[in-house]
Amino acid sequence: MLSSESQVVLRNQEYFQSGNVIVVNPNDAEVFNELGSNVSGFHQFYDIYEQAYAADFTRHEFNTHLAQPDNLYDSAIVYMPKVKAHLSMILANLASVVRPQGQIFIVGHNKSGIKSCVKHLEQVCDTVNKVDSAKHCGLFVGSVKANAKTFVLDDFITTKTYQLNSVTWQVVGLPSVFSQDALDPGTELLISSLPSELKGNILDFACGAGVIAGYIGAKHAQRTEQGETQSWLHLVLSDINALSLYCAQRTLHLNNLQGDVIASNGLTNVEGKFSHIITNPPFHTGVNTDYSIAYGFLAQAAEHLLEQGQLTLVANSFLNYADNLEEHVGPCHKLTNTNKFAVYSATKARKKHS
Repeated sequence: MLSSESQVVLRNQEYFQSGNVIVVNPNDAEVFNELGSNVSGFHQFYDIYEQAYAADFTRHEFNTHLAQPDNLYDSAIVYMPKVKAHLSMILANLASVVRPQGQIFIVGHNKSGIKSCVKHLEQVCDTVNKVDSAKHCGLFVGSVKANAKTFVLDDFITTKTYQLNSVTWQVVGLPSVFSQDALDPGTELLISSLPSELKGNILDFACGAGVIAGYIGAKHAQRTEQGETQSWLHLVLSDINALSLYCAQRTLHLNNLQGDVIASNGLTNVEGKFSHIITNPPFHTGVNTDYSIAYGFLAQAAEHLLEQGQLTLVANSFLNYADNLEEHVGPCHKLTNTNKFAVYSATKARKKHS
């Protein structure tokens, strides 16, 4: 079933029946089944992109931002993001790729704070109006100002320096990317609980800005005169968010580290087996709490672990991941906990040979 936001878009599709229309970060792929061939999709989240691409690969792009097209868009539809700074960045991008006096629509659930989009639209639009209110959602529109500033993604980058356990490393952030502004307490507890020696292939699942991989790489790189990681350590970072993947790549580069950065919905696109999988798994989809991502990951994780490989994760302390880890990976124990977070580690058992 289509989301409420997409139903509101389709209620008003007379606005999108002509011209060159771009839909930004829709929360379901099925909406394109009801929209014309003049409507294409731009995605910063790989799960919806993957679904939409499978249905019609010619209409969809997965990237950090929209590059300047040969022909400017006539209008755009933005699904309200969770982070307001992310919306500002998207609108700055759209203002440079939608023609002057072209229209930017924003749709969102009331719980997303959709009413606050007006002040953001006013930054790039001359006039802003409410188009519709239905299904606990709102739809707003603005007319793009002339002479928009050229969009440069790196204008929105932040760089933070973190220090923990005598390890210093830098992390690149962008709006909506986890751990952009500070070292998350859960992640700090997780990396403080890791073994002092890590070898082999290491997967940082749901890597965000690359905080975990950056710490691991920086810690082991300190042992070389060249400031690079030892050959026995290979970092792989995966995430669903294009902005996270960009930041993770920049974080590796900033710390003189090498690694593979992979767009993947869960572990679908991750290949090979790992001695360690380390994660602070997400539990939100949009503005809604959703543990299915973490549970789906756990169900697949054992296939990507070597025998005696370890999966270490941090979670809210009220969530008991131990049973799931025992079921899907192997013997599990709690490494540490606070009143807010707990760190679990499970080891994949050796196969029994007859």
